[in-house]
Amino acid sequence: MNLTDSDVLKFLKGTPILLDDICAIYPATLGEITDIGYDTFQEYLGAITAKKPEKIVIKGEKEFTSFLNKLTDFQYILFLATMDIDIQTTLKDSFQFFCHEEIMLSFDTEQIIIGPIEEQHILTEEKFYDLQYIIRHMYFLEEMEDSSSQIRKDDDPRVRAIKEKIARDNKKREEIRKKQLASEGETDIKLSDLVGSLSLNDCGLNIGNIWNITYYAFHDQLRRMGWRDQFNINHRAALAGAKLENGQLKHWIRSINNSKND
Repeated sequence: MNLTDSDVLKFLKGTPILLDDICAIYPATLGEITDIGYDTFQEYLGAITAKKPEKIVIKGEKEFTSFLNKLTDFQYILFLATMDIDIQTTLKDSFQFFCHEEIMLSFDTEQIIIGPIEEQHILTEEKFYDLQYIIRHMYFLEEMEDSSSQIRKDDDPRVRAIKEKIARDNKKREEIRKKQLASEGETDIKLSDLVGSLSLNDCGLNIGNIWNITYYAFHDQLRRMGWRDQFNINHRAALAGAKLENGQLKHWIRSINNSKND
């Protein structure tokens, strides 16, 4: 699916996005995220946007390994949720947070029922991927650890093997991310640092009202603030006679899309 500019405007304003007649997806505000806890928010986000590891290998469980590798992302999420009550609870809580609805999961029929059963709002595999697509864009999603990687002492050995595989994959991605940040001169900046910094920017936001903007709007403004400051610095340097490389005077008013490396 493709998101329109009307959808992005809703991300900014805080208006829910309707996924056909199945459910609404709500852009949370910074205040709502802070109230449930940022770690919990990340856990919910990881659960509802989870993917199956590229390759699962469980020693001594050839048939089970083959079974898991044949599952789609959607089937894999449903399977884990039916096998592990903690994963199931986290997934249900994540739907409550992002869609404001209770859900029922069914691995046998491969569907998620949203809201009252009698209303028959069925989230099929295809529509589930649409929901994930919307949420990933609504929350500027980067690679994060999903709830299925949380290992418990009483896990079934096969479930533990799956979780350990996910944990290894996440660790590799995190190491790559840290190397990228280090190469860019970035430090371990937390959400609280970003909130405090943006509220000091001359944009009408302060530590009292910044909690009312959506998570999308927050990251949108941060990115644009960086573009504007970089443009102003380079523009002054150019006026002073500095030679700039191509693209260094790219104007700060531009599309938020396809700008991850800016």
